[in-house]
Amino acid sequence: MTASAAPDSAAAPAQLSPRQIVWTLGITEIISWGTLYFTFTVFIGPMNDSLGYGKPFLAGGFSLGLLVWAMCSFAVGRLLDRVPARKVMGIGSVLAAIGLLLWAWCPSPALFLLMWMPLGLAMASTLYEPAFVVLRQAFGDGYQKPIVQVTLFAGFASTIFIPIGQWLVLHLGWRETLVIFAALNLFVCAPLHARLRYAVHPSYSHTGPHTPLAAAASPSIARTTLRQPVFWAVVLAFTATAVIASLLGAHLIPMLTEKGLPVGQQLVVAALIGPAQVAGRLAMARLPIDHPVRLSMPVYIVMSLGLLCLTLGDGYWLMVAAVCYGCANGVNTMLRAMAMPELISRHHYATLNGLMMTPVLLMQAAAPWIGALLWRVAGGYWLMLWVMVALAIGALAAFAFALHQRGLLRPGGAPA
Repeated sequence: MTASAAPDSAAAPAQLSPRQIVWTLGITEIISWGTLYFTFTVFIGPMNDSLGYGKPFLAGGFSLGLLVWAMCSFAVGRLLDRVPARKVMGIGSVLAAIGLLLWAWCPSPALFLLMWMPLGLAMASTLYEPAFVVLRQAFGDGYQKPIVQVTLFAGFASTIFIPIGQWLVLHLGWRETLVIFAALNLFVCAPLHARLRYAVHPSYSHTGPHTPLAAAASPSIARTTLRQPVFWAVVLAFTATAVIASLLGAHLIPMLTEKGLPVGQQLVVAALIGPAQVAGRLAMARLPIDHPVRLSMPVYIVMSLGLLCLTLGDGYWLMVAAVCYGCANGVNTMLRAMAMPELISRHHYATLNGLMMTPVLLMQAAAPWIGALLWRVAGGYWLMLWVMVALAIGALAAFAFALHQRGLLRPGGAPA
């Protein structure tokens, strides 16, 4: 048990039940993802029209936020192995509110860039990775089903918040919409996060609270992990899929326009990805499998086929591509939460997950700019499409290596 267990397990206030933990994180993840990540696209046009900031500059601010998220990921992970998650996530929600209020005020381009510092830190301390840490701490080795449940909730963040954001911007204005989003983080997410009291499961870690080993665990476990080829194979796989997701998030609509798809069908293709992610997670939840990380093989094959359809297809094949990619990406999110305990170590989850996510998030932040560069070099999106296919195949090969090293590639194989 880590040092973070002591304050919550001995605290006087009542601890949440397992169901309450899942519901609390489900609600806060919907709001956090919706307000901090998915609705950025809603504000680009209105800010460009009212302030005159160029779209590349606005997108650069968002990339800066993602960069801060990446740079803080390991530090937040180490902090979560020492401090109760309710404090880290609660402060993250307060930072989200502050950043969104600064965004609503936004008197100058300099402040627009600076306010992505608190927003990036808020992303690092409220989005999936801290939530996965809570579930790992609270449920121990039985964390897999709760992760599926929470990601099912969060899968609806874009479906809920993009239309709400568009409606609010249209009827109230973009500044007022950001104030409402800030209020949701301050008055809904922060109090819910502050209530995240739970006993840390004995299987989370064997190190006792307030021991020298607990204090020194993070640096030593990090150094040991960085020497493992399996770790770097997993990082390579998730970096590849994160780049794909970021490229599609930034370039999907212009890419479909280049293919000659009508606007109505473009929106259908884009809208299919979110529900397909939820469908993939539901399917995974119903599969009886001892080691869910084995699903990476069929998942990355489906992702590769979907991206191949996107590259070579048109018309209805693009809808097939969206469904295939969405299903695969939905499962991939949960694989990301399970990779460290299943393939590296079941202890010091927060630290190891933060270590893994740092390069993943760095490349995710850079991907939109890489996509624009590929578009300029090739004179179109054809090169970027083939790069995404190659990345998916690379993720398949990298994860196959990791599973082989752990003896999980063969059916019935036991972990090494």
